[in-house]
Amino acid sequence: MTIQYYLRVLLTSILLLVPLTLLCIFVVDEPLARLVHERGAPVLPFFTALMMVTDTIGELMHKGGGLGVPLPWLLLLVLFGVARFRRWPHCTIWVVVLLTMVGSEGVANLLKLYFNRPRPLAIVTYQAPNADFWQPVGRFDAFPSGHTAWAAGLLLPLALRFPKARPWLLACIGLVGMARVGLEAHWLSDVVASVCLALVLTCGVELATWWLRPTGTFSTEPVVSAAA
Repeated sequence: MTIQYYLRVLLTSILLLVPLTLLCIFVVDEPLARLVHERGAPVLPFFTALMMVTDTIGELMHKGGGLGVPLPWLLLLVLFGVARFRRWPHCTIWVVVLLTMVGSEGVANLLKLYFNRPRPLAIVTYQAPNADFWQPVGRFDAFPSGHTAWAAGLLLPLALRFPKARPWLLACIGLVGMARVGLEAHWLSDVVASVCLALVLTCGVELATWWLRPTGTFSTEPVVSAAA
């Protein structure tokens, strides 16, 4: 992968996912939420089980260590150090995964406090009058989806770096997003915004850590085949 590759992905994510998020907010969110509420019962067991698995993985990733830092985070740093010492071309992936995962979750939590948007279930149970942002009364945290931001922050760096695994990793992110909508925990725009956030952070961290890659293992120019 080249610097130009990540710049293109960054630009594409902003130009496509930001308008898509706005489209969902103004056109798709509420009709889709009503449809899910009326006809989504058959898929609830599957989505509930999926979120149990996701939450278990999340708890393991945040499991504390003796130094006050989650053990998996330390493991990722150790893997980076060993891979960098061995001059593995993809050694920085461990740092990128760590920073993107933590960054996506942290920024998503801050945005939740700022936007104060009710969840679909809050509307159904009359805890909030509408799905508007910046509710004047009540404490809500729908936008963006924290679960999706965490999953995308963990898996998107791997998906962008390793094309062969990309379909499976993107499918996992998609399932988490579908589960959040299917369980009436989030609007579709919450999910799309989380993916956009993780994608922007992934590209930003990749570019910021480029200097850590072993010299000569990656070019800053696009690869041109010999046949060309």
